[in-house]
Amino acid sequence: MIELITVVLLAGAVLYHSIGIPLVGMAIISALTSAFFFIYFLSRKGLVTGLLIGIVLFLGAVTFWYHSNTVTQTFFADRIITGTIKSVDRRLDKTLLVVRDRQFDQLIQVTIHSQNNFLPGDTVKVYGTLQSPQDFMTNTGRLFGYHDYLQSKGIVAIVPIASVTLVSSGNFSLTRFATTLRFHIADIFTRYISFPIDGLAAGMLVGYQGGVPAGIQDLFRTTGVLHVLVLSGENITLLALFLSIILKPLPFKLRSFLTGAAIILIVLISGAGVAAIRAGVMGIIALTGGLVRRSYVPLRALTLSIIFFFFLSPETLFTDPGFHLSVLATIFMIVVVPKIEPLFYWLPEAYHLRELVILAIGVPIFMLPYTMYFSGLVPSASPLANIVMAIITPFMMLGGAIVLACSWISPIAQIVGTTVSFVGDVILKLLAFLNTWPQLNTPPLAWWGVIAIYMIFFSLVFRQEFRQSWYDLTFDVRSTVPPPPNSSEPESR
Repeated sequence: MIELITVVLLAGAVLYHSIGIPLVGMAIISALTSAFFFIYFLSRKGLVTGLLIGIVLFLGAVTFWYHSNTVTQTFFADRIITGTIKSVDRRLDKTLLVVRDRQFDQLIQVTIHSQNNFLPGDTVKVYGTLQSPQDFMTNTGRLFGYHDYLQSKGIVAIVPIASVTLVSSGNFSLTRFATTLRFHIADIFTRYISFPIDGLAAGMLVGYQGGVPAGIQDLFRTTGVLHVLVLSGENITLLALFLSIILKPLPFKLRSFLTGAAIILIVLISGAGVAAIRAGVMGIIALTGGLVRRSYVPLRALTLSIIFFFFLSPETLFTDPGFHLSVLATIFMIVVVPKIEPLFYWLPEAYHLRELVILAIGVPIFMLPYTMYFSGLVPSASPLANIVMAIITPFMMLGGAIVLACSWISPIAQIVGTTVSFVGDVILKLLAFLNTWPQLNTPPLAWWGVIAIYMIFFSLVFRQEFRQSWYDLTFDVRSTVPPPPNSSEPESR
């Protein structure tokens, strides 16, 4: 049922945001939907389901309307802004600060091109020109809605070139601590791992991409393996497994609490991107299920994470490609893979080879409709690159963890760091070779086409489940009904 609620909630937002149906029209559609279910099924379950669908459909539209109307306008001009830093994204050539303007209580993204030691919570003065974020064309010729992307994060303006001075340092906070730890990890990798492999290690281990050059990011993107540099469910799983071994002597509840705290911390260290938060929410749900002795259902955890994001920032579900790719990949792994795995029976299960091949081949095909909409770039080397990275990434993560743990023992950290640097160089050379393979540029596909394709796909894959659910709505639980279609019943004598 939670899956149905999520789909209907998103449908309401799509009808209001993308189709442009006003709230009055959404109220009429919701009422007609509830009436249809009751008239068609003529059952108590049909009535309750119809009312639930109608209410949730209207709630999706109202939620998006409320969030879109909370975005305030700002004054674009030369200004001196006094505000508090909310986040710091340090990169090789610049630093992006998100500052809350005290005068207008708005979030502004500030870009500085000098070395700095700013942290969340610091009060700063910003000198620069406020501008409205502009959409831009990507390398593949697709328009990226940068304005809506920033607006989904609450950012209403940017200062592309700014001078920033510190007014006062902030107090301790979890975000400030996580940011300090992120930069400390990056500095340790810089000392013991050669450039630019130090940035790759930080990306694979904690999802921090601030030390990865733009050219290397493009190399990972054009070979279809950029996701390995983002904190994902795999990182969360490896972290939980590692902590379960270390904390095994502790009581189960304490072990679960410490693991949950570690998951939250690593999400903050990564920069708290949407993919990282999605993975973290699913990880916390899994831990909570163990504490309350409930079985963990991945699809239910995914839908809960989507609902969490929807009420936090519904614009994210429409504008953030990282969230889209993360959700689609997770849906493929937990929903589609069990359906198609029997077709690959001829592959051995040893060393998870069958799973690696299914993911490497299946994920690019499953994401093809979205790829046609977003970038149109389909690397032919993606399956092979994903298989190789799935094998190498855990060793890179383990090497990075050892460097961090042994950073106070310089000889050990240096030896392990040299090994990680060598493996990283091999990865870059291999990806550079795979990048020479042909790349397919697909024709553009509209957003409604993407939705239609996935709706048809899931309707075919789960047609039996949909048919059974539709049949169950026709009758009340207590009523005497004939058996559903395709069921066998002994003949009466």
